[in-house]
Amino acid sequence: MPSSKSAPVIDFSDFLSGDQQRMQHCADQIRDACLTQGFFQIVNHDIPASLQKDIFKASKAFFALPLEEKMKLDKSLNKYNRGYEVMHGQMIEANTRPDLKEGYYVSRDLPMDHPQVKAEKFAHGPNVWPESLGEAFRETCMDYLNRIVKLTEEVMRAMAMSLGYDADYFQDRQMPMLCKEACIGAHRDFGVITLLLQGNVAGLEVWDEEVKDWYPVPPVEGAYVVNMGNLFEQWTNDKYISNVHRVINRSGEERFSIPFNYNGNPDFIIKCIEKCRSKPEEEKYAPVSVEDYVVQKYKDVYGRVGIYKSESFAPQKANA
Repeated sequence: MPSSKSAPVIDFSDFLSGDQQRMQHCADQIRDACLTQGFFQIVNHDIPASLQKDIFKASKAFFALPLEEKMKLDKSLNKYNRGYEVMHGQMIEANTRPDLKEGYYVSRDLPMDHPQVKAEKFAHGPNVWPESLGEAFRETCMDYLNRIVKLTEEVMRAMAMSLGYDADYFQDRQMPMLCKEACIGAHRDFGVITLLLQGNVAGLEVWDEEVKDWYPVPPVEGAYVVNMGNLFEQWTNDKYISNVHRVINRSGEERFSIPFNYNGNPDFIIKCIEKCRSKPEEEKYAPVSVEDYVVQKYKDVYGRVGIYKSESFAPQKANA
């Protein structure tokens, strides 16, 4: 029996309006989606269409570079989870094939004397850039990064309201990637939350557990696909769903996407949100720091293939 589900498209201008009633209406829609699918799309956000077009142009320019130039930025050359990830570098789920995609990681550009870098926190450090694409490439990436971070923080505020808290509940409790993909095996994201800009080539599919079938999440111009990761599911005591999804590009065209994986403060301890259990003994998971959880998942995902060694994803102190 084919699935009849579709990821709801939510007007996020309601939340950004600042009007309490409209904000709650948006949060209620998000709550319904998180309880039943773990996926939804948002439109009418505040990231300009012109910047979305620019970041796709930047992505295509990067992946069109000769392999030898991209390999100068290979992720194995640093411990900050920055730079180029080769094709077949990941196997997100065990007992599958390596994913048919390549990527380029950018995050906050932190100097070596930054406290978090000096403390050797996972994925904290300077970015690495392709020299041939010049300053314009850097500016586009960082402009997009700054804006997607702010939008994700607004989504987190909506998530807080969806759980019955004030919008600022997740404040202070809290990386983008250019991606060229043909096939990504069935998996669940392991972080907190993902905002995905799909482009115009379809391929994303979500699992419908009720009918044991996949349903598509077709691209909506300008929209962001939002989905929960395993850490958020754990945070909510399995109340909000981190759902299985995959990418199969059947179009014959190249598929580019811009996923922003939001994991947050590495020192923050993920522990069951009080509104997601009646009493402490109902908590399903032991508390865990964001860093410990994410580092282990990175070791798993890359270790299954073996191109990137686990030492690349451990805090440097652990290797001293």
